Amino acid sequence: MAASCQNVAQTLAAVAARRPALEPVLRAFEDVLTARAALAAELSAERADAAGMAEDGGPRLPDWSGERAEQGRSLLAGVPLTGLRAAVRRTAETLLPLLCAKGDVAAHKAALEAFFLAPAQSRRDRRDVLAEAVLAGDASTFQRLAAEAGLPPEVLEFVAEFVLSPPLRALADQAGRAGQNAPWDEAGAWRQGYCPVCSSFPVMGWLDKPAFDEKNAFLSGGGGKKHLYCSLCGTSWTFRRGACPACGEEGNGVMEILRESGKSRGERLDWCTKCKSYCPTVDLRECGGVPDMDAMALGMMHLDMVAARKGLSPLKASFWNLF
Repeated sequence: MAASCQNVAQTLAAVAARRPALEPVLRAFEDVLTARAALAAELSAERADAAGMAEDGGPRLPDWSGERAEQGRSLLAGVPLTGLRAAVRRTAETLLPLLCAKGDVAAHKAALEAFFLAPAQSRRDRRDVLAEAVLAGDASTFQRLAAEAGLPPEVLEFVAEFVLSPPLRALADQAGRAGQNAPWDEAGAWRQGYCPVCSSFPVMGWLDKPAFDEKNAFLSGGGGKKHLYCSLCGTSWTFRRGACPACGEEGNGVMEILRESGKSRGERLDWCTKCKSYCPTVDLRECGGVPDMDAMALGMMHLDMVAARKGLSPLKASFWNLF
């Protein structure tokens, strides 16, 4: 997983300097993106101090299984998330006030607080059920939870994306402890276009910078290896540059690149000629630094607008690319 050298504020400031027209939107979400990152770091550190165990006996990240990976099953596929509710409530206490200040969400503040901040209801708490439904793509359960809470599904989806993210990032972070490479990035270990941890599609991709071998000054890599980034659990994984993450088609002419004329700073759209899906991508070899990936995804919303005009569909629907 690529460690971001810039934080949210630094990345958004750099984007705003290049694209002043986007600054109002970027600044509107700087607080919630910053808070989400801080919560994820806190929860991850606490799990590390507790040897990966949650205070309430909450879920742990299962061990990597090559057999499951070959079947295309992510680590959390089918795993009960009982006990995640404690961390979800904690993140909601911080994020709900920020999220309820955004647009039409404020009208649903009371219902959102009743859903996310309620005391534990039972062993099958609805916050745990929500997390499982989101990871499984279980639309019927998600719609039922929204109806029971008196919330429009789109509002619950918007808030859940933020509130579930820090606990899931803390879970995913268990795999990269002690400076070790994540198991899904071993050669050929994971070949899917969706996240090896939570099964979500990536919000963006990135091409890495040249790497130098500190043990041998004569060895280096030219960079350019492609990685995909999951905004839900914060996982990055390597992926084949000539393949479509959505439909799996691969070969010459499958993936095309769309970029603006002039200096693009590595920003582009990778889109599939077969299924018409796309993924914003940044080539770090053309950037001065390594951006925060969540902030960078928001900062490339101008390319989402271009994609919408071309009739392309995003791999991952986000609050800024649903035009």
